[in-house]
Amino acid sequence: MTFPSSNPEIHLSTVNVANFVSIKLCGKSNYIPWKTQIVCLLQSHDLFGFVDGTIRFPLLTIAPGDGDGDDDEPEEEEEMGIDEDYLQRKRSDGFVKGWIFGSLSDELLQDKAVHKLDSAREIWLVLEELYSPTSQVDSSIKRAEGIESKKDFSYYLQLYRASLSGDWKEAEKFLTRDTEASRAQINSLLQTTLHVAVGIKGKKGKHFVEKLVATIENDEDIAIQDSLGDTPLHYAARFGNLDAAKILLSRNSRLPYIHCLRGLYPIHYAAEYGYISVDVFAYFLSITEESIPYADLSGVRLLNRLIHSDLYDFARQLVEDYLDLAKYDLDGKSALKELAMKEFTFLSGSHLNFWQQLLYYCVPVKLTSRSRQRKPNANDLENVVNNSQMVKTKSVRIYIRNVIKTLHSLLFNFVEILVPPLKNIRKKKSIHHYAVMYAECLCKKIERLNDKEVDSIVSRPLLDAACYDTYELVEIIVRRFPSLAYCYDRDSKNILHIAIEYRCENVFNLVRRMSQFRHQLMISTDSSNNNVLHLAGMLAPRNKLNLVSGPALQMQRELQWFKEVKKIVPPLYWEFLNGEGDAPYAVFTDKHEKLKVDGEKWMKDTSSSCTTAAALIATIAFAAAITVPGGNEQQSGLPIFSWNIAFIIFAISNAASLFTSSTSLLVFLSILTSRYAEEDFLHTLPRSLILGLLTLFLSITSMMISFSSTVYLVFGQKKSWVLLPVATMACLPITSFVLLQFPLLIALISSTYGDGIFKKKSNLLF
Repeated sequence: MTFPSSNPEIHLSTVNVANFVSIKLCGKSNYIPWKTQIVCLLQSHDLFGFVDGTIRFPLLTIAPGDGDGDDDEPEEEEEMGIDEDYLQRKRSDGFVKGWIFGSLSDELLQDKAVHKLDSAREIWLVLEELYSPTSQVDSSIKRAEGIESKKDFSYYLQLYRASLSGDWKEAEKFLTRDTEASRAQINSLLQTTLHVAVGIKGKKGKHFVEKLVATIENDEDIAIQDSLGDTPLHYAARFGNLDAAKILLSRNSRLPYIHCLRGLYPIHYAAEYGYISVDVFAYFLSITEESIPYADLSGVRLLNRLIHSDLYDFARQLVEDYLDLAKYDLDGKSALKELAMKEFTFLSGSHLNFWQQLLYYCVPVKLTSRSRQRKPNANDLENVVNNSQMVKTKSVRIYIRNVIKTLHSLLFNFVEILVPPLKNIRKKKSIHHYAVMYAECLCKKIERLNDKEVDSIVSRPLLDAACYDTYELVEIIVRRFPSLAYCYDRDSKNILHIAIEYRCENVFNLVRRMSQFRHQLMISTDSSNNNVLHLAGMLAPRNKLNLVSGPALQMQRELQWFKEVKKIVPPLYWEFLNGEGDAPYAVFTDKHEKLKVDGEKWMKDTSSSCTTAAALIATIAFAAAITVPGGNEQQSGLPIFSWNIAFIIFAISNAASLFTSSTSLLVFLSILTSRYAEEDFLHTLPRSLILGLLTLFLSITSMMISFSSTVYLVFGQKKSWVLLPVATMACLPITSFVLLQFPLLIALISSTYGDGIFKKKSNLLF
């Protein structure tokens, strides 16, 4: 390693350590990120050798001054000089010590074991021994190494297999021969038998763990860690084995506070797998009473896992108890940013169909009672005494309300058994409800910070929420922090720009209601001098286009966006030129050229197929009108069955089939010969396609009715039961058309004649 250049103190004294080390070491919970930042700082200045031992101090040498005496006779006075290399390294070592001391918390600085050490390496080694997560693993490994070595893991293969299958009899035979094997590490992951056995649930697994724990004499051996630093309680949390967790805690109550090499406690694993069973996390929350796993970096990791497992009621409780977690930034992500990036957490990202929406608004939220109750203080007791009558009245009301809620909840719990899909809908609604409450809680805590901190924490999540169309979060943030409505990203795009660019209709509709902010957001431009109309002219992201079936309907949706944005923009900006000198409509034409071609091809292919079907139906209907069932009378020429009601049904349905199929044929021919201009995709072509599909559907239905009437006239006069199978079979093509083409027809009608994605203006939000 090369030592720093001459006069290093001049260079090192100008270093701003805060630019490299933003974390103050306060204990084991943040040792790893602190160490990472310190190492980067030292390596960038070629000083890491002072702490890893590769740079050593030279021996202190004293250079004698010039003298005339002989070697055998020392001089009485000697001019002494200290080696300059030694002094230079001593000064650099002092800089490293100062940097390390400057990154320690006040509590650690007062520790005599730290501040009385002479060199930076000594301080480094003491801090590593005291606060490195590997220190507790090392002690666990030392305990395991105290067991007699057995050559390799093949010695424990019988015990390993027995623990995997939960076969206590086989395991007991092995442990009888080798009593030390109960705490031995039996595989390449350095797992003990207890680590493996905890993964078995049920009575068999519980019995195995109980018997195994009974054979372990030392309580510390219950906490032996594997190669990753996980204890058996980590495994119990991961597998959701509460029976095993209770057995382990009965022997060693400190297990919840032992973390692995990554700094994760058992409660982190319980939160990570909490989406499978909420009760598992609730249990680990109840046994983890000390604040160590909930504070600082450990608390942020726990909060993020709760968010990813959709346990927002627990996350809200954690933020309520530990306020700093709302602003803590981990790898550039705050708790609010993690929430903003989960688009399916809120109702706006669920994409429920009609029936699911109907159930969603009918079912109640599944209420929980997991929050910690606040202890009453003297003021609360005084208020109770002074307002006893009011309290009694309110208590009765609350009691009645709770009874009604309980009955309501019990009713839906019973209904969930009868209607399984209802359970999933109710779960989604509960997640949405608690996610909104959690977002409100986060913003409420962030409100207490200064403007600079608020801007750094909230701006990015607000823009992300706009990008993911999470209008609920956008509304919460803008209500709490109105000035942030004008924030923008690195491309100078605000929330309205982002909503239009990414086709987020919910956020767009929300911004339209913001009367105080709408105008400024609307007229601002991005870094390329694009206004909102230019962004509406850009092609939508692929995932948004795929929400609409067929290129023609996609083109229609793009035109609707452009027209709707144009309504809110003053005419002055309709011909506004961007940085490339293009007007908004020119941008739209250029970016949608390929989609327009694809839409034209899709329309022609669809019309061509439907034209063939309509022509075939028209041919059949015309032939059936000439050759009526049963034939005609020889004298009068009238149909033989003209008096029969079934014949009248045949005549009417056959005529309807001929007329509707002919109409459908002409409509599809008009689509084939259309000019396919951009504007045609907005109304003209969709309306023609709607009319053609409707008349084709009616012609197919009429043809089936006509055919059924004919069969009945010929074969069913004396056998009326023939009508039932004929009618059933006639429904097959009608049903096929409904299942295959009706969704397209409904989508066309909805997008062309319905309200669509843009809601009508309502009461102003701001």
